[in-house]
Amino acid sequence: LTDPVFDQIVKATRGSRKRRFQRVWEYCSKKMVCEADDPKDEDEMGFEEQAKPGHGGCGRVQPNIRREGLKLFTQWKKGKGEDEDGEESAIAQPEKRPLPASEAHTVLKKMSSEDIAVLGLSEEHARPDWMIL
Repeated sequence: LTDPVFDQIVKATRGSRKRRFQRVWEYCSKKMVCEADDPKDEDEMGFEEQAKPGHGGCGRVQPNIRREGLKLFTQWKKGKGEDEDGEESAIAQPEKRPLPASEAHTVLKKMSSEDIAVLGLSEEHARPDWMIL
């Protein structure tokens, strides 16, 4: 884990999966950007040193996910002063689109066993991709 605050949450909640899930959700729900790995120069890494594996972040802005009844919707906030054509506008409106179950299942299926454990879920009894009907 590269984030010291997140690492502290994981260490403080080792005994309770429920408490860990709540604390991780509280912390991660505020993150709106998938933080990209720092690029490494060839000069910085020697042949003897191995690069620290990154978390594979892409650097993209993440949507808010909202539930209306049994349907999920993603809400993308446009940048300040941008409209669909990239031109400036006075008011920024969020873009809302449905999140199909197949897309949610694909995302959840990509979660590694380590990520599932860090979230406080059980790989044997409660894999996130199993929760999509």
